[in-house]
Amino acid sequence: MVAVPAPQSPAAHWFSLWSKLVALSLAALCWGLINFGLLLWLPGDLQEKGYSVTVASTLLAKSALISFPTVFLCAFLYSRWSTKWSLVTMIAITMVGLGLVIHLELAGHGSPVLPVSLLIVGSNGILAILLPYAAESFPLNVRGRATGWVAACTKAGGVGAQGLAITALVPSVGSAAVAIMLPTALALALIARFGRETRGTDLRDLDG
Repeated sequence: MVAVPAPQSPAAHWFSLWSKLVALSLAALCWGLINFGLLLWLPGDLQEKGYSVTVASTLLAKSALISFPTVFLCAFLYSRWSTKWSLVTMIAITMVGLGLVIHLELAGHGSPVLPVSLLIVGSNGILAILLPYAAESFPLNVRGRATGWVAACTKAGGVGAQGLAITALVPSVGSAAVAIMLPTALALALIARFGRETRGTDLRDLDG
């Protein structure tokens, strides 16, 4: 006999919804900052370190090529393994990439291929999973608004990054990586704690 979980109190229900919304919004903001900020600032930073324009451009091209299968891997993990932990895994990969970027900045030397590849793999994975997972995490009466808000947060991160570029306030790549890592770590912790496993579940259960 299948055990039916006890219904949540209204306060617990709304706390759970807001926790998930905050977690997914943070992940979306961090994705925008990485994709439209950090990855775009890296070539200029590499040139300042003595790399040629060709090397910097080739690095991004190689990293993008390495990360191309990510979308297919994410689709496989999302459908066959776990929706929640697939997203957590991609955020964790992104954090490792940020950590390696920070290490590269502190060391002042080394190959940037692995850090950039992990950033692209992780950010592509987050984008591939984030919105479908958001749509499966909220009841029908708020699903559209919650998913739309998370989607808007991905653009908000990009607007913030471009705003820094327009106003010539672009931080160093190391400082940017540190600043992005903090909300990324919080998003990972919140999703791991409050995220709902949606694989194999009926979305109508959320409306109960």
